[in-house]
Amino acid sequence: MEKLLNFFARVSLAMLILAMFVLAQVSDPSGRWTATLQRDDRTGVATINLKADGTHVTGTLSEPSGQTLQIENGTLEGGQLNFDCSAQEHGGTKRIHFFGQVTNDAITLHNQSNGKEGVTVTFHRVND
Repeated sequence: MEKLLNFFARVSLAMLILAMFVLAQVSDPSGRWTATLQRDDRTGVATINLKADGTHVTGTLSEPSGQTLQIENGTLEGGQLNFDCSAQEHGGTKRIHFFGQVTNDAITLHNQSNGKEGVTVTFHRVND
């Protein structure tokens, strides 16, 4: 019985260490992240500059078109990043919701606008 309890204690400790490692991986996404986007025969770079304060996230998203969008309603909980941006389009403004997963070296974001699914883009941390 003692061996069984010792085994469970070791497994529990290993799981705790693994959980702490995973949380450390996504604890602070602050910094600059870039993604190369391809559309037809054009290639461009999108950049996210993030600042996290607890679960609150602020910053900007710069598109290859030259627009720089302010991150609004940004949250990061359990490695899940969510935020909104307002972009100029065809003389008006459209609201875009971004959501995805953050790890230490990548942010994979999906987006939705006007009820339609957008593209999925993976950003990589820029080590300045």
